[in-house]
Amino acid sequence: MDCTPFTLDFSGTPEDLLNKMQQAAGEQNFALSIDTDTISVKALGFTVAKASYHINGQQVTITITQNPPGWPCEKTQHIITKFITGGK
Repeated sequence: MDCTPFTLDFSGTPEDLLNKMQQAAGEQNFALSIDTDTISVKALGFTVAKASYHINGQQVTITITQNPPGWPCEKTQHIITKFITGGK
C-alpha cells in the first residue's frame, strides 16, 4: 500500500524533534525506534508501521512505507503526527 508523504513543521533542532517523538510515543503506549532515516512504530513488541523521514530546515517529511493490512494510511499518519505535535 502506497501512502502519500506528508510534511509537518517543527521547532527546535532535529535531535529535539526525534527525542520529542520518542517521548510522545511512550506516553501513548507505543515504542518508537528511530534510525538514520527510518521510524518503526511498535505496539506490544510488534512493529505495526514503518516510515522514512527527511528533515529539511524546520520541516519533516514522512512517508509511511509499511502499514498494517487493511489499516488506512490516514490513521497511521494521525498517530505519527501526534508524536510530532505531542497531541494525545
